[in-house]
Amino acid sequence: MKKIILVLILVLVASYFFFNRTPALTTSISLEEHTQDTLVLVNRDYALAHDPKNLTAIPKNIAQNVQIREHYTVQQTMLAPLKQLFAAARADGINHFTINSTYRSGRAQQQLFDNRGEAYAQPRGHSEHQTGLSLDIGSMQGTMDATAEGAWLAQHAHEYGFILRYPQGKEAITGIAYEPWHFRYVGLPHSQLMYEKNWTLEEYLENLQSTQKYTKKIADKHYFVQYTTAQKTARIPDATSVSVSQDNRGGKIITTFLN
Repeated sequence: MKKIILVLILVLVASYFFFNRTPALTTSISLEEHTQDTLVLVNRDYALAHDPKNLTAIPKNIAQNVQIREHYTVQQTMLAPLKQLFAAARADGINHFTINSTYRSGRAQQQLFDNRGEAYAQPRGHSEHQTGLSLDIGSMQGTMDATAEGAWLAQHAHEYGFILRYPQGKEAITGIAYEPWHFRYVGLPHSQLMYEKNWTLEEYLENLQSTQKYTKKIADKHYFVQYTTAQKTARIPDATSVSVSQDNRGGKIITTFLN
């Protein structure tokens, strides 16, 4: 029994040191070849340079617990996680979602701003809806701050790469009033850490720029995240997958799924 306990302790210690230290950066990559831009910051201070090119329609049969009344498009990157999110909610008995808004072109955003004003909309380039990574999710049972759908998303959306983009109490940081329906895809492990730290996207990017890197284990997956100001190439650890996102503030975030 003592030998078994000793072996378990050694395994835990080895795992801690392996996954909480910076892995060896052994491979050079082209940053432009792995770009997904899921962490691009868009707010009152940082404008989106151009509309996304990899948009795809959300299938109206994406999930049995979601009602989709119109033709909505999002970036291809977030479609599979979105389907997984709704499937998980249905497994928990949450069955009355609606999708109310997704991608909005720069032209459509400017028209909305011109017609409704700054109290209702952001000007062209400054709305997250223009990224194709945000969507407004509602409930057929009432408002999102008072329904099971809203409560479930607030507790579980981060597990699938989504964040509540404009939380209550963070208005001075985001510049936007509390919106319990507005969710933004940033991907894992970013959404997990933001949820644990109660960080907005603005706060997350500020902290990442300061710390430069971190490792994160989620279930049986290990991630390594790096911040860089390099423009063309960077060195990464041995990994099974890699993605790169600009932050729209002069930096780039490299996310690797470690071997």
